[in-house]
Order: sequence, then structure tokens, then C-alpha cells
Amino acid sequence: MKAALCVTAACAAVALALSPAAAASRSTSGDAQLASIAAAYYQDEWRFSPGDATAAGVHDYDTQLARVDPETFAREIYYLRTMLARVAEIPPAALSLDGQVDRELLEDAIELRLYDLETRPAWQNSPDFYVGVGSNSIFSVMARDFAPAEKRLVLVIGRERRIPAMLEQAEKNLDPAQISAIAAQVGSDDAVGAASFLRGDVALAFRGVGTPSLQRQFKSSTAQAAAAYTQYASFIKTAIAPNAHASFAIGRVAYSYLERLQNVAQIPLSKLLTVGQANLAKDRAAFITTARRINPKQTPQQVMASLQADHPSADQLFASAQADLVTLVDFIKSHTIIDLPDAPIAKVVPTPQFERQFTFASMDSPGPLETKATQAYYNITPVEPSWTQTEKDQHLAFFNRYQIMIVSAHETYPGHYVNYLFNKRAKLSLIRKMEWNNAFGEGWAHYDEQMMVDEGLGGGDPRYRLAQLSGALLRDCRYVVGIKEHTQGMTIDQATQFFEDNAFVGREPAHREAVRGTQDPLYGYYTLGKLMLLKLRADEQRKMGAAFSLSAFHDALLSHGDPPIYYLRKLLLGANDNGSLL
Repeated sequence: MKAALCVTAACAAVALALSPAAAASRSTSGDAQLASIAAAYYQDEWRFSPGDATAAGVHDYDTQLARVDPETFAREIYYLRTMLARVAEIPPAALSLDGQVDRELLEDAIELRLYDLETRPAWQNSPDFYVGVGSNSIFSVMARDFAPAEKRLVLVIGRERRIPAMLEQAEKNLDPAQISAIAAQVGSDDAVGAASFLRGDVALAFRGVGTPSLQRQFKSSTAQAAAAYTQYASFIKTAIAPNAHASFAIGRVAYSYLERLQNVAQIPLSKLLTVGQANLAKDRAAFITTARRINPKQTPQQVMASLQADHPSADQLFASAQADLVTLVDFIKSHTIIDLPDAPIAKVVPTPQFERQFTFASMDSPGPLETKATQAYYNITPVEPSWTQTEKDQHLAFFNRYQIMIVSAHETYPGHYVNYLFNKRAKLSLIRKMEWNNAFGEGWAHYDEQMMVDEGLGGGDPRYRLAQLSGALLRDCRYVVGIKEHTQGMTIDQATQFFEDNAFVGREPAHREAVRGTQDPLYGYYTLGKLMLLKLRADEQRKMGAAFSLSAFHDALLSHGDPPIYYLRKLLLGANDNGSLL
């Protein structure tokens, strides 16, 4: 591919990643060849998926919506296979260890995209696929102030106008014979939610922005897009659901394949399940023992309810959460947990109105290539004045003084936000900026919950341990249920009961988790990643002996982006490491 004049933001983003400073660490011809292939790959993939470009911080395609006709998918499949072949031509000996990591990340990203387009084509078997194409593209424009509100409203209008035609094509693409009943239900429910999102949250986010003429255009485009999603939901219910009899389970072969893409090394399913079940049993026993320490006369559920009743008032919620971040930072520094990058303490803000239906608490960090909207916020969803007292109490129960500290450790210090700060500081390749390994990224944040309590967060108060174990049990159950639903015939009802029995949650959240597992087979990556990181830490301790430093280990762990833990072992323990992940 001939070099082109760099005139677009996308090209500039790629050029920055390939600048002399960024390229200085690439000392081999193979690394340079791979970097060139990656630059071409991302620019072309952003054209296929404009919403992903916006989310990444590339704004050349912000008015566009992904095309979803079979011909476009066929072109993308051909392109992806061509890029895989180009990567395969690079001699392994020509790559440094960092180059090997980058190649693995790029190949895995391409293979996962091919899986979703060709092996189990979401555009044929997932009604929800099209809900995401539209609503996520709108959300990515709304979520960050990368341009003035009026300009972003113009972008939203441009994307909204393309939604009706996209959904018309979706109805032609979907094949009921490939769709499961639960996928049809999820797609229909989410389509209704997308219509509500457009009519409510999107309209609210841009209310009063721009001229009266622009507002009229916005009202029209929003009404048409919302009506299209309402009609799409009806189509799913009447034309898809009655004939949607496929299994949601992907099967052992596909499950093992996806685990290999995530973990690099092939871990037998039998070992994965055995490890997960053992960790669940350990955490469940610890939860019961800890609850008895707090109050031996109550059941574990009653003890947990007593924790949930101890929460800040609605008007003190944000001040309490901000104070918790100060506590976490002070604890990290005083206990030498990690060398925090020099940055202001994350600011707690109310979750934007248009996001409140999706989350209680979340870390809102910029896309990896964003150069304008570079603020990072810790979102806390407030109590709505219109709620009943019962609804307010239930909402605040999540923010009890123990659970929110654990959640904040996961989301901010030393979890996702600190990970983001390390990535921002490091001279990462374009591939390393763009790709995220679930087992490492979520495993790191989940590892932090346990590690911080292990190191003394909460001063030994067993209520903090119980809150940490409550979150761990939920992730442990996801790990086991994901495998059993997709490889052993576990039903949604059986999975729901499993969550109730083992995570000590009610019927409704248990059912929600069981349904999530049907759509996200590998959602056990929280626990899996945590266990692999604990194993890596133990191996590092054996290697270093008395010289081992927890802070140095964490600093090294976060200095390489978000690669597979398989390669983190080599980067930390040595290129010849052949130790097991688990």
C-alpha cells in the first residue's frame, strides 16, 4: 500500500503512534513491518465500523453509520483474511518480544472479528447486533465533549437519519433458524430500550442546543429513528421469535477457540471448570465464615443486608464517594501498593442523565486516541427525586459504605483508572493502544478488590472482606455458568438457581446474570484473569525471593498496555517462561 498524505484525524492518530518517539522501542525490521500493517488495518476497519472510530477518539467518520448489507460484510471478511495473511508473512525471528505481543494482539482481534462475521455471524443470528450498531454510535458522540454541543448534535442527527435504513436491512439479514429464543427476547427488549434511549436520554442531552431549525431537524430524526427501533422490536416478536429455536450455546469447540484467543495458551475446558469450581467453593466458604464473624446469629443474606443498610444519604453520596477516593489514594501511598502516576485525583460526578439506565458506577476515561475530550471522570448515579422511598433505599443500598469502597477500588484506584493513567504515560504502539485483553483488563481490576483488602484496606473490619467476597462470588458464578451454559447444557433456569444458591443474590439479579451468560460466553474473565495474575505474582515472588516488591510488581504489570497474561509472564519473568497460567 502506497503512503498517503496525512490529512485526516485518523491518519494523524496513526502517525502519532508511529512517531520516532513511539518507534524508538522497535528495533527489528519485523516490528516496523507489523506497525505498518497495523496502521493500514485500523484506518480501514474504522471505515467499516465508524462507531468504533468515534469511541476510540478518531472523529473522521462521526456522521457515518456502519453499513450492514451482506456485500459489505463479505468485503470486510475478505479484507480481514488478507490482513491476516500479511501478518503471517512476517518471519517470527524478525520480531522482538514486544513485536510478538503486538502480533498476537492484532491476530486475535482480526480472528475474533472473523468469528463474529463468519463463524457465528452476529449479523444473521443476533437481533441485538443491530441495536448496538445504532445506539452505541449515538452514545459515543454523546458521551464525550470532543466538540461543541451544537456540532455533536449535527453528528447525532446524521447518524439518526441512517438508523431506519440500517434496521430495514437488518430485517432482511436475520435468519430465524440461526437465532435462539433468548437472543430474540434480548434483541426485542433492547430495541425497545433503544427507542426509549433516543426519545428520552438523547433528546434530554441536546435539549435547547443550537438554532430552532436545528432542533426541528433533531426532533424529526430522533422520532424517525425511535419509531424504526419500535417497529424493529415488533418485527423480532412477530417474525423472528416464533421461529427462533436455535441453541444459544456455542459448544465446546467454539468455547475453547475463544478461550485460546483470550489466553494464547490452550487451557483444557476440564481444567478451566475445575479451577473455577474450586475457587467458588473457597470464596463461598470464606463468605459464610466472614458473615458469622460479623453476626453469628444471622444468615449470610441477613448480614449482607445489614451492610447494605449502612449507606450515605442521597445528599451526601458524592461527597462520600469523593472522600473514598482520597482514602484509597492515601492507602495506596502509605502501603506502597503501586507508584501512582502524577495526576489529579479522579473527580466524582453524577452519571450523565442519558447513561443512568445503564450503570450505578463507572469509570469514564477517554478513548485511546482521543486528543480533545481528555477528561476522565468517575460517574456515580444519583438518587432521582421522583423515586419512591423504597426505590431510593434500594439504590442507596448499592452504595453502602463497604461495597462502594470495593467498587471504587475496581473502577479507580488502583483499578481501571490507574491502568488508564499507566497506558497514557507509556510509549505504547498503535496496536497496544487499541487492543484490550479482557482477562487482563478486568482481571486486574477484580484482582485489586481482593489485593487491597489483603493489604489492609478497611483496617481489618470484616465487613469490607464480606463486601469484597460478595463481588467475588458473583464473578465466580459467571465463570462456572459461562462454561456450563455453553458446553454442558445448563439451562437459564438452572443458571439462575446456581447464582441464587452460590452468590447469595435474589431471583431477579440471578436471572439477569444467567441471561447475560447466554450472550457473553466468556464472562468469567474477571475471575480467570484474577487467578492468572495471582499465579503470576506468586511465580514472581518465588523468582525474586526477599527482593520481591509488591509495588514494583504492579508497576511492571501495568507498563505494557493490556496484553494477554501469557505474554505478561514473559515480559516479567523472562522470554523463556513456560510456567502455567493457572
